[in-house]
Amino acid sequence: MADDSDTIICDFCKKGKVALKLEEMTFRQSSDRGYLHCRVEISVGTCDACGCKSLGPGSEEIFDAAFQKEYDKLR
Repeated sequence: MADDSDTIICDFCKKGKVALKLEEMTFRQSSDRGYLHCRVEISVGTCDACGCKSLGPGSEEIFDAAFQKEYDKLR
């Protein structure tokens, strides 16, 4: 049986339940050496009521690490 304490309620509509799923994302970010193109696999939550998407916990660190990895390749 599922534990209701692990259920995430949508911050936007306050009604729906958020289901987390791993998704691949690409992004580009400016640096002192030009734009860097990065790719990450990150946990994304989607509300079953309103469809609002949100990034999972620890996302900022994952984006930072991907940027640093691509930046280090230029040295």
